[in-house]
Amino acid sequence: MISFLEGELKVNSPTDLVVSVGGVGFHVHIPLSSYDPGRALNREIKVLTHLHVREDTMALYGFMTDGERDLFQLLISVSGIGPPMAQKILSGTEVSDFHNQVAGEDVKGLTRIKGIGPKLAQRIVLELRDRIGMVSQFAPVDSLDAAGDTLLAEATGALVGLGTPPAQARKTVGEVLQDLGEGTGVEEVIRQALRRL
Repeated sequence: MISFLEGELKVNSPTDLVVSVGGVGFHVHIPLSSYDPGRALNREIKVLTHLHVREDTMALYGFMTDGERDLFQLLISVSGIGPPMAQKILSGTEVSDFHNQVAGEDVKGLTRIKGIGPKLAQRIVLELRDRIGMVSQFAPVDSLDAAGDTLLAEATGALVGLGTPPAQARKTVGEVLQDLGEGTGVEEVIRQALRRL
């Protein structure tokens, strides 16, 4: 799993970035919410990422905030929503507004987002209303260094693989890392996180 990229920004467009890391240019799809027209090229940038793997392709999706990435991961867990649609939804609404609409079961409000019809809006509410609060309830874990970030990603990925919702997995792993410290092995972090779930 690639948790983030840190390198020189080579391309900056409303839908895509290219980040050079160690001489390799990574093409990253981004939602409009992560686009900043004022970013200077050839400067250092850090992009949070989600690697989506299918039988015939691999694609990196990038985000500037944990909230965007967590919502993206929740969206692609909904039947009928793939990464391109999730990006379109993120481009058409604020994360907090989306949370409020789902938590409030505001189907009509969701249909105002481009690409979401009444049936999809109802499905989103049905599948996410009990999980969406978990995204907004935790504070971002922004005090970790690169090693801690990698540990966070590995342990979170393991919990998600065991069926834990992405937002809840990241919140729990973040709490464990803050309690135990970043020097803890990934197996122990996963073990402690499972006890808290």
